[in-house]
Amino acid sequence: MKLSLSGFLFENDYSSQSICFGDFCAVARSAGYDGVELRRTQVNETTPRGERKELLGIVRDNGLIVTCLTARKLPREGEPRDSFFESYLELCADMACGLMKVGSDSAWLRGAAEKARKHGVALASNNHVGGDMETVAGAKEFLQAVGHPNYGLLYDPMHLMNRGQDYIGCIPDFLPFTRNILVQSDGQSLPDAPGVQDWPAILGRYKRLGYDGLITVIEHGWPEDRREHVAAYCSKFMRGTWEAS
Repeated sequence: MKLSLSGFLFENDYSSQSICFGDFCAVARSAGYDGVELRRTQVNETTPRGERKELLGIVRDNGLIVTCLTARKLPREGEPRDSFFESYLELCADMACGLMKVGSDSAWLRGAAEKARKHGVALASNNHVGGDMETVAGAKEFLQAVGHPNYGLLYDPMHLMNRGQDYIGCIPDFLPFTRNILVQSDGQSLPDAPGVQDWPAILGRYKRLGYDGLITVIEHGWPEDRREHVAAYCSKFMRGTWEAS
């Protein structure tokens, strides 16, 4: 598997980062991550091409890869949506990233997935409360509605658990669609705290079924002085749990 750290951990109110990009990559490297998921507060469609090259250089100098970019603020319809999406395909190319998190209606996503396939980029959405995939049944239905092999699922057990869903029993059905496993808590809780998702069961089920892809720590909302500790703790816990599964 490949373990990734999201810039979400260091993000303040979706508007800024609490550490500079170089320090973020250094934290990820020292904590044992393989890659980084970048937020709009770190790089986005307005970032100049020269700056993108510099950022990718920093990632690579730390022995990391860019695992995912999020097309947040995608317009709802029409030409603005298409143009924004195409700008993110260009961003993925510039950042050597093969996975884009994006959400929209199923018909548009089907066409977008085909376009992205030609650019070597996979598309995926997470099963978020309040969305089309907030339940196990809803996720299955939406994935089938899109019906494209280049569109998949960002498996987010926290949201499924919060909706009272069988977030472990669904794993065999979700396995063919899973592009990333998202690690986060509902509030400031580490992944082995009481009441959080059963990570040994989750990782054990995925591993036994043959999953060997991305696992991304997307913790957020922690005080600034705890964030580096959370990054290191989650890395150690997830690797140890995976190896023991």
